[in-house]
Formats: sequence, structure tokens, C-alpha cells
Amino acid sequence: MFKVFELIQREGALGLHLNVQKSEIWWPSRREGDPFPLEITRVENSGVKLLGAPIGTEEYTSRSVEKKLKEVCDTLEAVNDAQVEFGLFRGCLAYGKINHLLRTCPPAVLGPAVKQFDDHFRNILEKILRVPCLSEDAWEHASLPTRYAGLGVPQTKTIAGPAYIGSCALTHDLVCDLLKVEPTEYVPPGVEELLTQHATSADLPVCSFQDVCQRPKAQRSLSDEVHKAILSRLTARSSPRTKNLLLACTMGHASDWLLVPPIPGLGLSIPSANFRTALKFRLGLPLFDAGMLCPAQSSTKGTRCDKELDVYGDHALCCHFGTSRVFRHNNLRDILGHAARGAGLAAVVIEKKNQITGSQQKPGDITIQQYSHGFSSTAFDVTVTHPLQLNLIDVANDQAGVAQAAHDNKLTKSLEVCKKEGLQFVLAWESTGGATETVHETLAKWTGLEADRGGYPLAVIRWALYGQVSCGVRRHLAQARIDRQPERACARAL
Repeated sequence: MFKVFELIQREGALGLHLNVQKSEIWWPSRREGDPFPLEITRVENSGVKLLGAPIGTEEYTSRSVEKKLKEVCDTLEAVNDAQVEFGLFRGCLAYGKINHLLRTCPPAVLGPAVKQFDDHFRNILEKILRVPCLSEDAWEHASLPTRYAGLGVPQTKTIAGPAYIGSCALTHDLVCDLLKVEPTEYVPPGVEELLTQHATSADLPVCSFQDVCQRPKAQRSLSDEVHKAILSRLTARSSPRTKNLLLACTMGHASDWLLVPPIPGLGLSIPSANFRTALKFRLGLPLFDAGMLCPAQSSTKGTRCDKELDVYGDHALCCHFGTSRVFRHNNLRDILGHAARGAGLAAVVIEKKNQITGSQQKPGDITIQQYSHGFSSTAFDVTVTHPLQLNLIDVANDQAGVAQAAHDNKLTKSLEVCKKEGLQFVLAWESTGGATETVHETLAKWTGLEADRGGYPLAVIRWALYGQVSCGVRRHLAQARIDRQPERACARAL
């Protein structure tokens, strides 16, 4: 090694100039009084960082991990905005921060560092939620990807194996070329053991490393297998309500409010109290004390609801007292009306009376002229149903999407009379974020028209619209629960 050093110094005139003071040397087997200049930094024998990945003893790896965690998380609480905190945590400080580490270091080498990561991430999530501790089931639920009803904060112990196996699969051909070995015969050290552990975690037969190498996205595929197994086990031991919640949150676009950036100008921001309430509801955490009565009052008669509030706040979403349901409905109606006008449609956002001859019924919230063939006008009605209400819970346990039942009920009630007047009647949404296929088809048509007549890409327009709807519904649903919190007694003297 010293001969190479001398060669670089001697031949520096050829263009490679060595800066001794910025050089480092890692020489675990060196003796005292090595021949290198004193200006060169000696890296401790326990380990070294190579391209950001710690290589060395278990103690050195754990110490590097602890330092990484402390550097990035000390100031997160100072943000003082739950949505921003969660976005930074999920996007920058959780899996994104350790992805490179997990892909370059075998899980056995990381050792206790894996537990450190998980404990630290769990502590951060508890601080964001302002709860003293999360139960094991709640933490496991939160660690699932958003498409599997979680918060998208995966546990390191769950993804460490798939991340390393996926990295080995991705670089397999290159490694085989470097080692001059046959790709069909070579398996990286320790990978077969990891595949056995993966099969146990995912409740699947053991697959060969060669099969993994053929998968287009090996790491994601392996991680999905484990997360599906976790979701299945979590569902099996959950209450009917939790099963219903998990199923509802796996629907398309039910998690958009967790993924969008908090931009107030685009209607994508959620106040801290509302965001925390929404997170707790998604995780099935209690929001009220047992035995509380709903304090909401009728806007016309002045009477109180006084029905018992369940600890999870499901009653608050269905309560007919107060203004929560009206504000939620009108906000969603206005967002969709704006989208219709953006598509160039002659949309009127108002519940029009006298649409039905001899009747005061108001079958639609948004009326569009000449929208569908055979109809002089189309009336779009906006409705939000809650899949966790008692009369729907059995339906939702069998299949996701109770909004379809609300949609069908609306059609049964008004379709025939609307047809007679040349009106068409659609649209229903779910409180957990899912929607009917009619909704998705309608929004796809509107955003496509807007993209054709404007300069923005279709994907951006559709992403923004779904994000606005998701955040808007989430804000109002959380506010319905916040409005029913009891006022705290104040001992301050006036």
C-alpha cells in the first residue's frame, strides 16, 4: 500500500496531485509507527465509511447509526406543524434516510442498529401524534405502506432483508462479471438464509435467489409480500370495526392526504390539530373518553344531540346536529364544481329547486347543461357516507367500498323522476377517502378535458384534484370530532 502511495506522489506531475492533508487511511492490521506521513488522518480500526455505508465492527456500525439519527431528528419538533413534521419524517427521515444503508449492509452486520432505528422512528411518530406511547398493533399498522392502510413508515426489521436481497439481485450480473463466476450458480453469502427468513415472515414457500433476480422490482416485490402478510395477521386479530377500517383505507385514493405536499395555495394543507386527529382515526386510536354525550346543537331548534359519543368518534361523522356535515358537503361540492368549470363545462354549483315539475326537490348539487347525450342537463349530487357506522359495518367487512351502497340508494330514490325531466344523477364519496367507480370515471373525464384545453399535464391536474378532495374531506371530518371535544375547565381568576 505504501508503494502505491509513493507512486502517486512521485508521478503527480502527470495530472494526479495528492493532497496529503485531505487523505485518510484505514489500516486495521497496521502496527505502531506506520510509514505514512503524519498529516494523513488515521481512521479507527473498528470501521470505515465507504460511499456512506459503515463497514466494520457491530459496535462501530451501531455508533454510526446513532450519530445519523441524532443529527437529523433533533430539530424536527421545532417545526410545530403536524403535517409538515409528518411529511419530513416520512419522506426524509424514515426509510429514505436509511435506504442506502439497508441496501449495502447485510442485516446481520447491522445488528442492534436495526432496533435503534425502529425505536427512534416509533418515538418520533409518538411525538407527532402527541401520545405517550403506541401499542404494538398501532405501531405495526402505522408501519404498513399507505396502499395497505398504513402511514408509510416501514419498520427497519421488516424491510432490511428485502432491501439487501433486492440490492444483491439488482447487481448480480455485475458482481458475477467481476468475480468471473457463472450467474446461474453464484449466490451472495448470507442471501439464502435471508430468503428462508423472508419466507417465514411472508407465510410463503422459499424462493430461489435466481427467481428473485428475474423480478423487475425485486425489493418492492419482497417488501409487499411481507407487508401483505402483516396486514393479514393484523386483520385476523382485530375487532370488526378495525377490520372495516383497514379494508376501507386500502381503496384507491384513500391515502392521498398523507402523500401530498402541504401547500395552502392548492388547498392541500391541513391544520395541525386536524391532521393529528386524522392520523389517530386512521390508526384506530381512541379520540374520546367513554360515556361522553354529543354536545352538538341543532341550528334551527336549539336542541342538543346528547347521543353517546363512541371513543373513536364515528358518531361525530354521522351526527345530524351542528354544521359539520353541511360544511363538509359544501366544501366537497365547491371543489368538484371548480373542477367541472376548469374542464370548460357550463357548471352551476347550486341546489336548484323546481328542477322536477311540481316538486321542490333538489336532486343535484352541480348542474351541467348538455353534458350527456339524451339529457338536456346533468345533475351531479355529492354525498359522503361513513363506512364505520353500525348499519354498514357488516357490508364493509365483506368488501371495500360502501360508498357504492350510498350511490345506489340515491339512485333508487331519485333516478326515475330525474329521467322524466331529462336529468342524470350521480356521485358518492366515502369518509375514509374511497369513492365509487362513477366518481373516478367522472373525474377522469373532467381532468382530461382540462388537460386538453390548458397547458398542464393530465397527471398533475388529476393529482391536484384528488389531493384537494382528500385533504378537504379529511379537514372537515377531523373538525367534526374536534368540535365535540368537551371544554376544559379554567381555574384562572377573572
